[in-house]
Amino acid sequence: MATMVIDDVVKEVNTYLSHNPKLISTALNAEMSTLDKHTKPITKVKGRFPQGSTLLTNVVQGFKPEWNELGALQIEHKILRNYHQKVNFPIIPAEILSSYWADLYAEGKDPKDMPISKYIIEKELIPKVTSDMAHLEVKGVYDSADLETFGKSMNGIEKILLDLAAGVPDTDHTAFKIPLSALTDSNIVDQVTDFERKLPSLLKSKVKKIFMSENNVERYILDYEDKFGQNKFQNNALKTRLGKREIVAIPFMETDDIFTTTENNFVRLIDVFDGKPAITDVQKQDYKVKIFMEFWKGYDFLINELVVMSNFTDTTYGLGSQALNQKYYGIDGVTPAP
Repeated sequence: MATMVIDDVVKEVNTYLSHNPKLISTALNAEMSTLDKHTKPITKVKGRFPQGSTLLTNVVQGFKPEWNELGALQIEHKILRNYHQKVNFPIIPAEILSSYWADLYAEGKDPKDMPISKYIIEKELIPKVTSDMAHLEVKGVYDSADLETFGKSMNGIEKILLDLAAGVPDTDHTAFKIPLSALTDSNIVDQVTDFERKLPSLLKSKVKKIFMSENNVERYILDYEDKFGQNKFQNNALKTRLGKREIVAIPFMETDDIFTTTENNFVRLIDVFDGKPAITDVQKQDYKVKIFMEFWKGYDFLINELVVMSNFTDTTYGLGSQALNQKYYGIDGVTPAP
């Protein structure tokens, strides 16, 4: 009987998937994560996304009837990466049939009418994959030597920002830093306003959103209310005071990092062939039904120097050196801007 039950469940799952070929990708994309909503999708092949950017120095000069070269084109490159994810989900039919929802299984029905596969996939598997990915997108730290441990299959935004701040792997291509005081319940509005004021002039008109943790957004709202009253909160508490930029809360984020970038520079990486989440196989082994799922996911910034982030460590303002500040933004110092 056990063998027959396992065969029936395998048949049912396969039949259900064949009648719902887009179920997995549609369901997992239906409720976009916060990062998905605020990133631009780009596609490449098998996890590698080579990107080039150009930097053109000033070219306009006063007229003289003679040739005088002015302007240089510099080409920078960066390899973006997304990460191959998998789900190996086991089902033990004997446990299903003895559980409180055993009545969902009805022998003798056409497999496409049996509800167990629908319950497993739509009520259990998909919500758990969605929850796991929401965690990984923020908290993940990639470790190629330990991929079987949850949390180590990709780099999330906390790790991406940590590497940017440290200049990993390239100290010549790091984020633009703005020194701020440590955030408190009573100063967070002032610090976010200070962050806005110190945005480099070349970026101010191009920056539309400022990102921070969900907890710090809540602190911002309360501090805003305390300073300006409930009416102000109702009108635009999730807009910054100066540029009326959208404040985006990132769930699961626990660092105090505040960051922003230009539109389209914050990207999510989708593989041309394997980007859509899908159940790739359903197998029977001993007393188990094994469900196999694969997909690719990753986030990055196209150009590191266009990322602006808070600096709570020291007084460094800008890209870490006068030469880099001049190269990208035409400014000098590495100490706080006035």
